[in-house]
Amino acid sequence: TMLTLSMLGWQGMSGCGSRTSAPPLVRSTSPRAREALVPRHIIGCYGCGAELQDDFANAPGYVEPERYEMKAARRQLRQTLCERCRRLSQGEIIPAVVEGRLQRAPDADATGALCDGRGITTPEALRDVLRPLRERKALIALLVDLTDVGGTLLPRVRELIGGNPVLLIGTKADLLPRGTETERVREWLGGAASKLGGVLGVFLLSSKSGEGMQAAARAIMTEREGRDVFLLGAANVGKSAFLKSLLPLVSPAAPRNLPISASTPGTTLSLLPIDCFSGGSQLYDTPGVHLHHRLSARLLPAELAMTLPRGKMKPYTPQAPSVPGVSYFWGGLARLDVVHAPPAMRLSFCTGAGGLVVHTCATTDAEAEHAAKAGVEWTPPQDRESAAEIGPLVLHRTARLKLTPMQQSADLAISGLGWVSVGCLSTLQVGPLEATIGVWVPRG
Repeated sequence: TMLTLSMLGWQGMSGCGSRTSAPPLVRSTSPRAREALVPRHIIGCYGCGAELQDDFANAPGYVEPERYEMKAARRQLRQTLCERCRRLSQGEIIPAVVEGRLQRAPDADATGALCDGRGITTPEALRDVLRPLRERKALIALLVDLTDVGGTLLPRVRELIGGNPVLLIGTKADLLPRGTETERVREWLGGAASKLGGVLGVFLLSSKSGEGMQAAARAIMTEREGRDVFLLGAANVGKSAFLKSLLPLVSPAAPRNLPISASTPGTTLSLLPIDCFSGGSQLYDTPGVHLHHRLSARLLPAELAMTLPRGKMKPYTPQAPSVPGVSYFWGGLARLDVVHAPPAMRLSFCTGAGGLVVHTCATTDAEAEHAAKAGVEWTPPQDRESAAEIGPLVLHRTARLKLTPMQQSADLAISGLGWVSVGCLSTLQVGPLEATIGVWVPRG
């Protein structure tokens, strides 16, 4: 499970927005580099991009035979949603990607596919869809979830995109806590992405409210220079929602049928080309990159729903001091032990998920309390069976921090849940203010 530590939290790092050097663009003369990424004869679901078919119910792009024949007779297949996308559009959570515990679900068939429409592809298959990007001249709009930067900023993205230039776009800005200084967040994000190289600009926005969309749209139109534009990012980072908000700003005649936007990771299953630019170039929605270290990869659909943001993040600070010997549980999925700390230290738990509650106990009782309550009183996990499958929590990292009175000194981010901000009240204590915090998460 991903744990990241930002010693300055949202207080900012070194600057951003300036152009940095990128590896030279790979210019290939192979047929693959010249051919259309999505041949015209392939008719895909406009919601997820999977090729439509009526033969295999547990495969991508499935449409019931009667509806398939009707749409084909009316020449409406290009305006057709597959069965899975129809269900997603009605609010169901149907993971398509076989990962985590879906790999050994009891209702899986011999191929690993699940009989209710879940588990119809793999992370490796989705990555294969993205491989042609290295060989094409393109502009990459790389999306990062601002509520989970450590878990969604793709560390090896250059393996997928080669030397193509990048616009770094932070999504879901509307979910950040009230009072967040967005300019400092922008600087911090730019510093975090400095190793990527070739970053032309950094933008923060909300696809839901529209804040920041105009600036991102102008940058895409300015920087594309006749190239195709690819929306790229980790699973569930908000690519399809961003696309829906972007199209009216870059094309006066936006298509009526747009990709499905849902809370389920793995909504988009193939490249989805959209004709919205002049000159023959296209805008592509792409499958989300699935990262095994994200806690969401370990959760079942009902548990995933408990951890998804439901609104603006509201930090929770326990009233009792965070003193040595106290442990905090975030549902039954994460644990923080206060090993050493001054009485003035305070921990603030930041998440937008309404289903996550913070529980407190003595560190000496922590393992026994978790064994007894995870999946029962402490959820997620959804039940005892699920808690047993996830297994006991293990010590992942011991963070040693220097505190400053009246400042938030660090953020301990747990990918898929949120982050814990470590701060310090005013104090008369003389000498260094230091804290040691143990972070426990599921193994893997």
